Amino acid sequence: MRDKYPQILEAFASTKVPIFLLGLVIFTAAIFTGSIRLKLLIEAQGTVVTLKEVLSLTLIGYFFNNFLPTSIGGDVMKAYYLSRKTGKKASSYASVFVDRIIGMFTMIFMAFLAIFFVEEGVVDPALRYTIYAITFGSVILIVLMTNKKLAQKFSFLFFLINPIKEKLMKIYEVIHQYQYQRALMLKSFLISFVSQILFFTSLGVVAMSIGSRIPVKDLLIKTPMVSMMSLLPSINGLGLREGSTVVLFGPIIGHDKAFAMSILWLLVLLCISVVGGLIYAFSPQFKIKMKDIDKAETA
Repeated sequence: MRDKYPQILEAFASTKVPIFLLGLVIFTAAIFTGSIRLKLLIEAQGTVVTLKEVLSLTLIGYFFNNFLPTSIGGDVMKAYYLSRKTGKKASSYASVFVDRIIGMFTMIFMAFLAIFFVEEGVVDPALRYTIYAITFGSVILIVLMTNKKLAQKFSFLFFLINPIKEKLMKIYEVIHQYQYQRALMLKSFLISFVSQILFFTSLGVVAMSIGSRIPVKDLLIKTPMVSMMSLLPSINGLGLREGSTVVLFGPIIGHDKAFAMSILWLLVLLCISVVGGLIYAFSPQFKIKMKDIDKAETA
């Protein structure tokens, strides 16, 4: 990419700030919508929370993503602080986990639908079969979450995580109960579709801010791949997200602009995480005391 530095700098210089800010606003709307989904899942466990509280937890999760491994490291902190409020560790971690799974499955399913209706030859075969494989894996995961008898056949794998086996079993029991709340799950998936559409749109608008237009089918098919890459071990997906953005979107808008878009998207995430950091710094309920850590370790 070094030979592309002049073009990359030119792309940054041509950034239309109002359009970039519009992308930031749309992504914020996606976060707000996703928080509504999490609120429903939390309240299904008999805990009353306000949308403000859930939104604060979500933003704090983005803040901690900057310091913890993978782009889901913030989910752990989100579940931790939720459990401090509710006093229910298993249900807190389960609701955050289910929220993440619904979001990821919705994104992958939308990519699957998009690629299913795209003609052969339009999409790279490797990408097509990768999405098929991830969709299949996602379906298997959901089946295991909802079919306890089938899941028990894989219980021999617990020797790998024996120290936390009992805690994970409690979380699994809570997760398993969600399948009986069909109205809730349907509503959660519908909300998730709206949230993902806003997310895809925000990325497309950020690309437009540097004069690039990404076809809808490419946003639907390739954005989930970028998100999946950010789940691999890294700090907030840094490097993996930018590299995969260049690889996947470079052939469409040019590698220089794809790299510029990835940096602008990182800026969007940083803006959101700064808000989360301010909430964390100035909200007393998020302060960790040493005695709380000792209790968590002995629990």
